[in-house]
Amino acid sequence: MYLLRLSLLLCLLAPPHAVWSQQYNFRNWMLEDGLPQSQVNGMLQDDKKQLWLATRGGVSKFDGSTFLTYTRQQGLSSNNISCLFQDSRKRLWIGTSDHGLNLYTNQHFRHFNSLPDTGILAVAEDATGQIWVATKKGLYFLADNGFRLYSQLPLQPYTALLTTPAGEVWVGSKTAGLYALGKQPRHYTAANSDLGSNSITSLLLHQGQVWVGTQQGLARISKGKLTRQRLPRSVSSPAVSSFTQDQYGNLWIGLTTDGLLKLSNDSITHITRQNGLRTNHVTALASDTEGNVWIGTDGYGLQQYKAPWFVHYFDFAGNTESRVTALAQDMHGRVWLGTDDGHAAYVQDGNKLNWLYTDVWPVGTTLYNMWVQNSDNVWVCTSNGLWNLTPKTVRHYTVADGLPSNTIYQCMPDSAGNLWFATANGVATRTGNTFRQVTTGTADSPQRVFCILNDRKNNLWFGTESGVYRLVSGKLQRPPELSAYPMEEVTAMAEDKTGNLYFGAFNFGIVVLRAAKDSYLVNSGWGLPNEGVRNLYVDTADNLWVGTSRNLLKIQLDSLRRKRKLSYRVFSYQDGFRGIEVGYNAITQTPDGTMWFGTAKGLTKYLPQLDRPNKECPQLLLTDILLYQKPTEWRKLGYKTDSASGLPLKLHLPFNQNHVTFSFHGISLSSPTEVRYKYRLVGNEEQWSAVTRQTYATYANLGPGKYTFELMARNGDGIWTPQPLTYTFTIVPPIWRREWFIGLMLLVLAGIILSVVRLREQNLVKMNSLLEMKVRHRTTMLERKNLEKETLLQEIHHRVKNNLQIVISLVNLQARHVEDPQTRDVMRAIQSRVRSMAILHERLYRHDDLGQIDLEDYFKGICESLYAAYGIDPARIALHLQILPIKTDIDSAITLGLIVNELVSNSLKYAFPNEHNGALWVSLKYNDNQHYTLVVADNGKGLPDDFASRKSQSFGLQLVSTLSRKLKGEMYFENNNGTKSTLHFVLPS
Repeated sequence: MYLLRLSLLLCLLAPPHAVWSQQYNFRNWMLEDGLPQSQVNGMLQDDKKQLWLATRGGVSKFDGSTFLTYTRQQGLSSNNISCLFQDSRKRLWIGTSDHGLNLYTNQHFRHFNSLPDTGILAVAEDATGQIWVATKKGLYFLADNGFRLYSQLPLQPYTALLTTPAGEVWVGSKTAGLYALGKQPRHYTAANSDLGSNSITSLLLHQGQVWVGTQQGLARISKGKLTRQRLPRSVSSPAVSSFTQDQYGNLWIGLTTDGLLKLSNDSITHITRQNGLRTNHVTALASDTEGNVWIGTDGYGLQQYKAPWFVHYFDFAGNTESRVTALAQDMHGRVWLGTDDGHAAYVQDGNKLNWLYTDVWPVGTTLYNMWVQNSDNVWVCTSNGLWNLTPKTVRHYTVADGLPSNTIYQCMPDSAGNLWFATANGVATRTGNTFRQVTTGTADSPQRVFCILNDRKNNLWFGTESGVYRLVSGKLQRPPELSAYPMEEVTAMAEDKTGNLYFGAFNFGIVVLRAAKDSYLVNSGWGLPNEGVRNLYVDTADNLWVGTSRNLLKIQLDSLRRKRKLSYRVFSYQDGFRGIEVGYNAITQTPDGTMWFGTAKGLTKYLPQLDRPNKECPQLLLTDILLYQKPTEWRKLGYKTDSASGLPLKLHLPFNQNHVTFSFHGISLSSPTEVRYKYRLVGNEEQWSAVTRQTYATYANLGPGKYTFELMARNGDGIWTPQPLTYTFTIVPPIWRREWFIGLMLLVLAGIILSVVRLREQNLVKMNSLLEMKVRHRTTMLERKNLEKETLLQEIHHRVKNNLQIVISLVNLQARHVEDPQTRDVMRAIQSRVRSMAILHERLYRHDDLGQIDLEDYFKGICESLYAAYGIDPARIALHLQILPIKTDIDSAITLGLIVNELVSNSLKYAFPNEHNGALWVSLKYNDNQHYTLVVADNGKGLPDDFASRKSQSFGLQLVSTLSRKLKGEMYFENNNGTKSTLHFVLPS
């Protein structure tokens, strides 16, 4: 009962007018888009996902963006193309309506003369690979590289062909019904079956059943039984032109003059011009691997049916493309809408708009928001004040009633039942029948307030032109948790199921306030494709819908909450969202899950159960390779080319042709403009390029080496190609950098080096011989001079020794005449000292080494001379020499010889009185670092008690002390079972 009462709220002044204006997503291509001719007779998608079109202006290949057309100039027998077929060997068969059949392989066309030069109406391939052709003059099959007439059927025009996996061949005729060729041939006609007409137009195998299109309707054959298919009453002309089945199991039927039929689970939908078709004259149908349906028309070009999850209402009671500015739901989930020019309507049965013509408000009044308080009470916020509609009254509130402005953007109740209003001049509330303006209490109160949010904690939030405010103790306050974000023009707010709040600011992004935690900003830096946020809405599936100034976003909140990762889908015009700009306060969701959007072009609904992301990755094609960014005729350069792509095979470029550009294309028929690419040149770089929409890549100044160009692409739903497209080529090094040349040069260089080395060796041998002769000569000269010098030195030492002997003899003669014993001792001491020097010179001239004295031999000679001088028998005083084999210079040797002479003389004279026996030791040992120790010891009577005083008076001991200092040494005397004299000294190195 209250459903009827609610309907009466806006029906008080005029009855509703129903308008069936549901429109689907169709995209159109005409001559200005590159289509060669406006009549499309046949279509198919080939193995490279390209769409081929049969037109009266030739056959055209379409990649989603551009058309490439082939005509008689490229080798076709005629431009009047009637049908297309690709066989299992990926060969394209092209039938014409007036000049037979063509075969397109390896970019070449072949015309078959074995067929009658007449119209070709269908081509098919059976389970054995046999090609069948239906012509205006009979049925033919391919045999021995030519076609033969199938004589078991009458010679008549045949219009349709169908082959089944079971091996059956179905043949439709123009006037004689349907034939089934196989083990059990059958013939169906309008006379012997429920076939509506004997004029067969199209055949299709769908879900195990053979569907038959005729000039008088539709039939299907299951298990040999033919049944006519009932069509909707809206179909006035049942002539069938074509069939196709999409990726989702739906059967599509093209009608010659009455649009399209979509058969889904025994439910038939009739689609005509009122639903978005350019024309009701459908000539051909095809479906692609991405789920799109392609419609060929008679005179209106090509159309594509896509994105069935969006349905549009653009024809608003004669006001096409009205801007929907308000959306609301009543108590039963029925959607109400308002427009910017004052019109209002509700949606009935999910697809019919009921427009309400009323003069409650002035013409041109913009409806911003409608709130259904209950079945008897509706509030309408407009540009001309606030309206309250009940079954009995219509109340209009303006500034005269206490509102701060006549422009009211939104109204919302709080938990206490008070109404709150967002106006162009601040926030207002209505308690009872009184309006009151709410401010901050300071001069910075907001002016325009766009939206209100009452969260689950009953906090009231207000989005304004100067940021976000929250109601605290009856006043508006700026939330401190949002102070870090300088938001302006906050037009939308929403709350999710966990209590997180979302604030949308135009040209700023979305600020997320996590429940009792923290906040962060989602903007273009996060990957948000559009910061012009106009509306936010959280649906029951935990998605955040973002209406922007250019498109619609669907953000997965679970990923955003748990991972802080922005995962979303974009819906734009190319993706079926044709409304483009979403209005403020113009998103809602009905209980069945359908989303509704008020847009700049009208009303759009989104059916989530039909939303199927495109999982078909783009088909990648390398379209061209350029040198120095100029078209290159590879065959003229001597390269073999691929017959299908025209690209060079085994490309080996000279080193000076190292500026290469790759042109490529990714075929995605659903959203060709949304295809993105990344690429790299292995051998030159290891990192992939940034994702780009650019369809070429240039590499300059490539060095010699082997390279592989790798390319990947993704479609509009983010699906990447699983494996990259690759192309390998080589930059050949210059001749001087090739291996064989380098090897040859190395051999030549090695030969030159060997020759130089041998020549150098010969020169060195000659020079060495000459030098050896010079060295021998100079050596001989030096040896002579050395021999002369040695002889001279020996002569000098001999003469010095003789002179010293003369001195000794003179001293000896003089000593004979001296009677004083002390004087005689002095004379004897002088003799021994001179003798020690004479012994040294004797040793020098008797040995070859004239510069060094062997101390062992020298000391032995001194001791033997002293023994002889003092008449000491070695048997009575044994001599023990322990002298290291040390050689030293003459000066040091004389010094040491004098010291040894004095010490040994003292031992022989004083140590053994009264002919006592004993022993005398002379030792010389090396310590370290040129330091030596000389010890002269005996086992005689030892030092006298007054040795210290005698030492200073003894000339010999004074001489020893003086000579010790010359050797940087120190002399020590001690009693040790006799006398031990120790000299520590240094010999020069």
